[in-house]
Amino acid sequence: MEIIAYHGWGFGSDFWNPWKDLLPREVIFKTAGRGYFFEEIKPRFSNSESPKILFLHSFGLHWCPPKQIERADCIVIFNGFRTFHPEEEPAKTMSERVLRKMISGFKKDPQKVLSEFWKNTFHPFEASYKNTSEIDSSLLLKDLELLDSSRFNTASFQDGKPIISIDGGRDKILGKPRGKEFTELTKRDAVYHFIQEAGHSLPATFASDCWSFINAMIPIFRNNGNYRKQRYQ
Repeated sequence: MEIIAYHGWGFGSDFWNPWKDLLPREVIFKTAGRGYFFEEIKPRFSNSESPKILFLHSFGLHWCPPKQIERADCIVIFNGFRTFHPEEEPAKTMSERVLRKMISGFKKDPQKVLSEFWKNTFHPFEASYKNTSEIDSSLLLKDLELLDSSRFNTASFQDGKPIISIDGGRDKILGKPRGKEFTELTKRDAVYHFIQEAGHSLPATFASDCWSFINAMIPIFRNNGNYRKQRYQ
């Protein structure tokens, strides 16, 4: 199978490093890079008949090219959101206030805000992510401001495309998990999973748990050392 993974705001393609030693060698694993650390990476699915899966973490759902979503056989969403701000009050107003403060702080000291973000993202564990490369503060700020209004178009999820959505119960970035709304878009081939002790960075901190669940859910099974696609049921 082929997997292409898209990271969230403030990270690079190395966010997915824990998966590289975890996945079977026969799985082709490609990691996209938004360019926050001047390392823009735009992987594409091959033209082979191999099953194609997307890993979309947080804001990665929003910057992943629509064509990639169209080509994918299965979508796996980690701590996803249709809109960054919740729709209900007073949570919405509070989220908007926090984001404005974050944007203001980023304009003054980008590295400080980024480090604090990593800390909150990895909560309740110590932040294990640290990228010392030069940052593209302009792109980071642009996407940070985009969070205020970005709305993911869910039309591509309403055609029965298999969806696996996984949320963390201790997410300090989103507060209340909102990934279940994606699995409710389709009447079939959708599974929701919740890891109580995980935070917003659950693909990195709970990679093994996530893969065990995903591997059990996707309709792909090992057959004589190879993967073969099965009918979705």
